[in-house]
Amino acid sequence: MGIFAPAYCWYLRPGFNPMEKPLSDFGIQEPTWLLWNSTLVFLAVGIFLNAYTTLRFYFKKRRYRYPLKVLLIVSSISLFFTATIPMDYELFHKIPAFLFFFTYNLFVFSFGLFRSFKHIRAGVLSIFIGLTMTFSLLLPFKSYGVFEIVYFALILLWNIYFLFKRIKEEGMKSNKEGFLKFFQ
Repeated sequence: MGIFAPAYCWYLRPGFNPMEKPLSDFGIQEPTWLLWNSTLVFLAVGIFLNAYTTLRFYFKKRRYRYPLKVLLIVSSISLFFTATIPMDYELFHKIPAFLFFFTYNLFVFSFGLFRSFKHIRAGVLSIFIGLTMTFSLLLPFKSYGVFEIVYFALILLWNIYFLFKRIKEEGMKSNKEGFLKFFQ
């Protein structure tokens, strides 16, 4: 959904240039506003559910889980409000958008940092992706469109990696045979 919906929105608006306009422009234009905003709402829920179950799987100590949960909840709620408040209401759209980009980035980085306390190599991917998310803001374009594309690609990469890794590890612990062991 995070890949096909933006591609389809871009198909519906072939003149869109992410170097000049942010992706939130899809949320206020006629042929794409409903698809774009509903996709962001679904992504907010999906990102929350995947990261929340990942937290329970990787962090048994509450002192690590609680700050990460707070960051995750704030970022998911912020993405929800970014999707539901049109870009026409500039300040009311920019505040949750900023909160999402800041808190989710901090969540991914902190996730890696906390994992690296126990095993240094275990947290390197999350730390790297968190730093890359931060540095993607420095891309020299007139608009935030390119930054948002890079940022969401990194979010998808991080979420897909941990989803499949968690499925694999939980499947190995299962005593069932075949593909069904991943869906207990």
